[in-house]
Amino acid sequence: MALLLVVLPGAGCLARPKTIPTVPARTLRAASPDEVLAAYEAYANGNETLSASGDLEVRDLRAGRARKLGVRLVASRGGKLYLKGSVAVVTAMEVVADGQRFWFQVPARKTVWTGLSGAAHRAESDDAPYYALRPSDVTSALLPEPLAPGRGDAVLFEADGDSFALALAAQGARETARRRVWLDRETMRPSRLRRYDERGELVSEVRIGSWQGDAPRRIQIARPAEGYEAILDFDRVDRNVPVPAQAFVPRTPAGYKLVEVSSMTERGCPPRERAIGGLGGPKGTPSLLSERGIYSRVGGLGGPKGTPSLLSERGIYSRVSE
Repeated sequence: MALLLVVLPGAGCLARPKTIPTVPARTLRAASPDEVLAAYEAYANGNETLSASGDLEVRDLRAGRARKLGVRLVASRGGKLYLKGSVAVVTAMEVVADGQRFWFQVPARKTVWTGLSGAAHRAESDDAPYYALRPSDVTSALLPEPLAPGRGDAVLFEADGDSFALALAAQGARETARRRVWLDRETMRPSRLRRYDERGELVSEVRIGSWQGDAPRRIQIARPAEGYEAILDFDRVDRNVPVPAQAFVPRTPAGYKLVEVSSMTERGCPPRERAIGGLGGPKGTPSLLSERGIYSRVGGLGGPKGTPSLLSERGIYSRVSE
């Protein structure tokens, strides 16, 4: 390349020198594969619970639709999640996952979708973007699992100017990656997470950014093959706070329709539906959030004012102003 730059000026009008912006050289942080793996595992193993509030935008790219709502959530290791989303003062959805199953409630439709964690429900209505929000995707983005390579696993390492990357795959000559994680080269914090299926096809991608202190304030979740995206922008994040077990216990109002989501549903077979009973009726029934003792002073996001909160008693407070 240096010889080319010397020779070209002699070519006269055939090749005139061109001025381009200078790019100053910078010293890149060096790290070994073991150091990068240790940094990621330390972050993953250092988070047991999370409480947060902010905004959620869910997008259905194929249908060209998106919905944005206020959100408050608590999550715990093991795939446990409670999430409530509201538009203005109206509850749009409530999601509960206990690590094995999920319950996705939409009050406007008096319907609860339930199934094994990771199952999906494809809807063609205007509310379709909500169903892109798989609880298992949310919990794995909020509380990433460690790579924890086993004896039969290989960890592949690569680095570029901005990041370090680790890929987890079975040992062998022709194996596909199961997971891949990226860490910012300077901060050694996770910046991107990917999961793949047994064929090596991308299943989900999570982008993590806008760090404040020891927690990210922006998390983007994508399922490219299905055309779904979810973006969480938090104004408050509390890590490793006590969370009562009752936060992840489902409670469904009487008269709601139950839709069982299964792998057969994803293959196009109709889901099973039945009416179910529960605690109280649709009108005047406390929200799932308030039944768990989780109250907020933000309109529509919590329970009655002045009611004690199990979460606040355990040190989880909302910093969102009234």
